[in-house]
Amino acid sequence: MRADLLRHVGGNPTTPQRVLIERAVMLTLNLAKMDAKALATGAMSEHATREYLAWSNTLTRTMVALGLDAAPAPRRDIRDILADRAAGR
Repeated sequence: MRADLLRHVGGNPTTPQRVLIERAVMLTLNLAKMDAKALATGAMSEHATREYLAWSNTLTRTMVALGLDAAPAPRRDIRDILADRAAGR
């Protein structure tokens, strides 16, 4: 999840983006653990359901704050193109 989100923001996150990524990673982990427990037991308590929904909503808000659209691909300038040509690529 962390690697995917780092790529999503272009690989060089700002400090706020790093904080949001770490928060999203932890929320995703907690939700996955709750998913596994619910699948194993076939149920979820009322308290766990409320907790799950709160974390899920927080994850959604975190993702929205991080940005749903991926960062644009880095632009290549003439130096990159010439270097690729010199390297035979």
